[in-house]
Amino acid sequence: MKCLYWNIRGISNSPTRLALQRILLQQKPDFLLIAEPMMNIDHFPLSWLFRLGFKLFAQNNRRPHLPNLRSFCSLHLNPVILDITSQSVSFTITDNNISFGFSAVYASNNYITRRTLWHHLSQLHLNHQIPWCFLGDFNTVIPQFLT
Repeated sequence: MKCLYWNIRGISNSPTRLALQRILLQQKPDFLLIAEPMMNIDHFPLSWLFRLGFKLFAQNNRRPHLPNLRSFCSLHLNPVILDITSQSVSFTITDNNISFGFSAVYASNNYITRRTLWHHLSQLHLNHQIPWCFLGDFNTVIPQFLT
């Protein structure tokens, strides 16, 4: 399974769409996870992505704000949604009778809010004893200490 995660920061302009189209046609990912599309789903280019072989299957819930994490997959796949939060979308996919878990993450800049995410993802992992892939923008900084 190939996954593409892109913090695209807007997808409405032609150069961005052209770049994304080239990547999709060259790499042929099974999953496309877009962070920060900065647009309402009504204006999102769903039919354009459908023509490229992708369907929307989930987006995070940040009410009252717009979702900032959209999850697409190849038309032939049928992921099973396990959980959707304001910072993540988690799902499983079965391939050759083996189930895999995926969590697409767009974590908060606030470390207290992020702690909730880590706890939630840990519990999800414990509750579903399958191989997992956690990918995304974790918005963490590893401090560099002088020696």
